[in-house]
Amino acid sequence: MLFDLQSPGRRRVVRITFGALAAIFAISFVLLGVGTGGSGFSISDLFGNSGGGDTSSAFDDDIKAAEQKPNDTAALAELVQLRYQAGSQDVNSDGTLTGDGEQLLRESADAWNKYVKVSKGNIDRTAALFALNTFDQLGAIDFAQARSDTSTTEALTDVTAAVDDWKSAAQAQQVLIDAEPQKSASNSYARLASYLYLSGQSQGADQAVAKAKSAKGGNASAIDSQLNQIQQLGQQLQAAIKQLTKQQQQTQGAGGTGGATGGGNPLGGLGGGL
Repeated sequence: MLFDLQSPGRRRVVRITFGALAAIFAISFVLLGVGTGGSGFSISDLFGNSGGGDTSSAFDDDIKAAEQKPNDTAALAELVQLRYQAGSQDVNSDGTLTGDGEQLLRESADAWNKYVKVSKGNIDRTAALFALNTFDQLGAIDFAQARSDTSTTEALTDVTAAVDDWKSAAQAQQVLIDAEPQKSASNSYARLASYLYLSGQSQGADQAVAKAKSAKGGNASAIDSQLNQIQQLGQQLQAAIKQLTKQQQQTQGAGGTGGATGGGNPLGGLGGGL
């Protein structure tokens, strides 16, 4: 089986396959402008250029104040934004998120999930914009982790987490579209379709593609060219999850735990001295 992680030969195939998928994922997202929110708002705009500084502490007081109102919708919406802003500025010298930065993004995601539950459908557009970027980044993080995992259980856990991130990103993108449906351009629907495909919601994605083609600025040929790759990636991810689930069940049925594979990950030692 392709996702039999117990076999060294299979592990090499898995790494090559996910490497190719990651390339499609990155290229397609750049083409579609995923993560920009469709309003000139981008992840890169929120990252400082200096790196390595603890600028996230500037948000501590505001975060603590908002946390004192756990059931207040306005406070929860503010937490989505504040935690994202704090996390996105907690970076290493190379611009990558620190462990604390990543944790703050996960806390932003938690705040969004709570906010959606208590808002009763009256969701603030700004909160949705920050949630979109939060889940976009977390999806990339969890997907990358899934690719480097060396056990069936960990790979299944992380790829499932990535899919959940993309589901939430699609939810936030839909909020942005619903806020101004008459102004939503083709790329807004294409972005929505991307997240829906990646999260296994192909029917909704197909509908979003149709809207992208008919919306302002729609170019059917270009949309098909870009989204076909993401559609294929979404299908392969769902197939991977099924295979990993089956592999885990077989391992556990044989008395195993689905834990670490023999021989370890041959990529694990690379860059260890950095």
